[in-house]
Amino acid sequence: MSGGVRIALTVLFAAVIGAGGGILAVLWLQDSSSAETLRPDFTLETLTDGPRSIGEWDGQVVVLNFWATWCAPCRREIPLFSRLQSDYRDNGVRFLGVAIDDPGAIRDFLDTVDMNYPSFYGMEGAIDVAADYGNPRGTLPYTVVIDRDGVIVERFSGEIHEPDLRPLLSKLVNRQG
Repeated sequence: MSGGVRIALTVLFAAVIGAGGGILAVLWLQDSSSAETLRPDFTLETLTDGPRSIGEWDGQVVVLNFWATWCAPCRREIPLFSRLQSDYRDNGVRFLGVAIDDPGAIRDFLDTVDMNYPSFYGMEGAIDVAADYGNPRGTLPYTVVIDRDGVIVERFSGEIHEPDLRPLLSKLVNRQG
């Protein structure tokens, strides 16, 4: 067998092995996405109450929104989230923010916007939490919906609109445990 044929067969063999591994990885990821994913625990600072844990809201439907003051779509979502928080508060729904920003910028922003739900903040710590919740690239806004059992039921990358979120919240509050 000539050297050129041997190299071509080696490259072909490596490509077949690589493609097979890729197919297996896709199948594994598809299968693992159907499994329930429990929300990771975290504690971060808040502007008014010091450090708080996500576990404080266990047993409630949680809408966890990662945002920043410099993110225009994030800023547009906050009035919607405040309105939905008012609409669903008595049904055990809690909106929580995680600002990937510094506290001064957040305080200045909140002086101009009505946010009727708590927001954590941080830089590296908040980015790590976002990654733990399925957002390794740090896309903002990024929102995770968690059911009363602590299971992540939906992830949204990018701006959310009311028709995307309201039906999901209605379904979750009407679900029997």
